[in-house]
Amino acid sequence: DVAKQINQIEDLITQGIDAIFLNPVDWEGIRPALVALKNANIPIINFDTEVKDMEYVTAYAGSDNKNAGYVCGLDLVSRFPNGGKIVVLDSPLMNSVNDRIEGFMRAIDGKGFTILAQQDAKGDLPTSMRITEDILQAHPHIDAIMGGNDPTALGALAACKAANRTSVLIYGVDGSPEAKAEIASGSQFVGSGAQSPISIGVESVKLAYKVLNNEPYDERVPVQTFLINGDNVNEYGTDGWQ
Repeated sequence: DVAKQINQIEDLITQGIDAIFLNPVDWEGIRPALVALKNANIPIINFDTEVKDMEYVTAYAGSDNKNAGYVCGLDLVSRFPNGGKIVVLDSPLMNSVNDRIEGFMRAIDGKGFTILAQQDAKGDLPTSMRITEDILQAHPHIDAIMGGNDPTALGALAACKAANRTSVLIYGVDGSPEAKAEIASGSQFVGSGAQSPISIGVESVKLAYKVLNNEPYDERVPVQTFLINGDNVNEYGTDGWQ
């Protein structure tokens, strides 16, 4: 609810905050809040999902989202060297997901893959499940589904299980405990482009400290992403984030 987030930010401005950590629910619609923060001379530490109007942002810390999607695409290509039929579940209002899908598409480009459907799952498990149910009915053969985040992938997984379509491989991005548990179990959820929310939080706080103390800082701090699959999932555990 971007209107709610804007109202919350306006309330914080009236409280006289010194800085704000911002992860927008709508990367484009959040602009009025950015303008208000700028007018109030409040530094913006943007984390995770980038805002569209980055000129208002003081500094950004977040995952290398393009790489997170790219490593999923590389894994898919290794499993289907001759290409295949796939579904992409994106979320256009979430720029982090846009970058992940862009990276995924770059990895599979020219590798013989046909995209049967590409739909907005809104980064949401129930929405993804409902959309995937319809897609499964429309397409009797699907090799893999790429979800823009793990909730999307888990929704697709639930739909596939309910329809007994256990041969459809599922990819997500996050490296969430739930996704890692599925990967560790040997299910059809085979890979997640993992990020580290802990590292993003740490880097964001470091940036805010430097900004508020007038110390030199990097305007962009990328946080590493990597593939978690059946080969390495036990290194990261399934009971928390990396």
